[in-house]
Amino acid sequence: MKKYSLLLFLFLSVFAFSGCGDDDKFKDDNGSIDNGGTGDKDDDDDTKKEYVLSLPVYETHKLDLGDTENPIDNWSTSFDYEGVTYTTHYFHTLLTDKNKLFEFDCVSSDAYGFSSDGFAFTNCTVTDCPDFASYDYRAIPKKGVTNNTYVIAGAAGYKIGLHSDKEVSIRFKNNDNFNETKDYRVKGMYVTNCVFVYKSMTEGSTIFSGLDKFGKDDSFKLIIYNPTKTKKVECYLAEGTNILTTWKWIDLTSLGETNGLKFELTTTRTDENGAMTPTYFCLDAITLIDK
Repeated sequence: MKKYSLLLFLFLSVFAFSGCGDDDKFKDDNGSIDNGGTGDKDDDDDTKKEYVLSLPVYETHKLDLGDTENPIDNWSTSFDYEGVTYTTHYFHTLLTDKNKLFEFDCVSSDAYGFSSDGFAFTNCTVTDCPDFASYDYRAIPKKGVTNNTYVIAGAAGYKIGLHSDKEVSIRFKNNDNFNETKDYRVKGMYVTNCVFVYKSMTEGSTIFSGLDKFGKDDSFKLIIYNPTKTKKVECYLAEGTNILTTWKWIDLTSLGETNGLKFELTTTRTDENGAMTPTYFCLDAITLIDK
């Protein structure tokens, strides 16, 4: 009997160990990630320095769109409707982490706020955050990986600028000269869905008469590229009704050495105008390994 109990214990121990993955390793009771680490280390990386995205800590609830009073670029678009001309002014700003190693393109406008392509920082965790009155970009876990702040990403695939000739990206800076970019090995990062997208997939929206609601054969996929788009990593944010609601670690070491990242989102719910699923997601804790 003792021998049988010992064998059963060993069997269950092995089963439990083999069933654990990165998604469960750092999950707390709220479905978020604790601060115990950012994934398993490769032996070759143990002696190399790592840099983890360190976002600002804001005193109040905030959607940080950068310095829109002094953008690095701005442009306008206009259209006429029933004899009235409507003009939208766009602002391209730059956001950086506390250590100034990560640089993000942020695009916003006076008419719509955060744009369809670009990045913004937020710590909004409550329902009535005024910056999300129209579109709820908040991460479903309602907080970041290491603190309340995290990154909202728009990846509709539109180019920005007056001539629509630039792609938004995240750039990695040289720790010795912040005016230059530098190649690092990207260990990985955490991603999750935002509330706006989750509601579209689970409930459908009035703008599409509910046709954007996901069925069992639908999917929402994130594609992560190096800046030249010669290498990529794909991961699913939703497969059928299995929709990501926690922070998920994505291994990006297969991208090799790179000085930045670009993103694309694809969905099976489309119409003649393109994606019906809102093309946004949230990210945090990008981890770089020095060469």
